[in-house]
Amino acid sequence: MSIEYRGFQIVVDTKADATDTQWLCHAEITGVEGQARDVVLPPVELALPKLKIDVLMGVSMVEHKARQTVDEWHIAHPAPV
Repeated sequence: MSIEYRGFQIVVDTKADATDTQWLCHAEITGVEGQARDVVLPPVELALPKLKIDVLMGVSMVEHKARQTVDEWHIAHPAPV
């Protein structure tokens, strides 16, 4: 799944681990426009137990964390006025 948020593209991937007991959720965050162009933020990774959390909730959690990372970047790098 891919979304654009505040000048960044967030690509989320979720799969089961080798033992099929956890969801391995991963988000790549790359700047695509404006002052964020060519910025690559550290990936967001979560391992979530399959018995307690379904795959859609895992995707939602990693996407939310990735959006928070983008928001933190914007706070640390305010746009010139």
